[in-house]
Amino acid sequence: MDEKAVILVVVALFIGVIVFFVSRSGENFGMLRPSADATADFQSYRMVPDHDYWFSGPESCPVAIIGVERRFRFDSAGRWVRVNGEDAMKRLVTGMQSKSLQMNRNLSGFEMVDQRGERIGAWYSAPGIQAVIKRTGIDSVEIFPPSPEKVEP
Repeated sequence: MDEKAVILVVVALFIGVIVFFVSRSGENFGMLRPSADATADFQSYRMVPDHDYWFSGPESCPVAIIGVERRFRFDSAGRWVRVNGEDAMKRLVTGMQSKSLQMNRNLSGFEMVDQRGERIGAWYSAPGIQAVIKRTGIDSVEIFPPSPEKVEP
């Protein structure tokens, strides 16, 4: 191989490595969008039939409750606790409301949307909670429990 060919290969490899790392560093995550419908559902303890519900934090006053559409495989479900029925939902929401009153904070419902803006479920918590929501495949999602700090999965 002559010197020009070697330099061309090295430059091409270098550019390829840079493109790879830049594309990986810009990985998009989903977000929470305020939703009056989600707020009303949670405040009336209504569980949407095509959702599975989970909570994070202590059972007496969870930090967040989520409903994930059943069409998705919930890859990070092991980090959450399943809500078993409307009675449990009522206890959880009531505990959250009681704690939020003591702290003079409001609770709100949100739509969870993936990085493309497609709805994947509902979220209920105090506003300002940091969440990591990520569509990991055609039918799979990861939703990490909330944190007041910036979270990196």
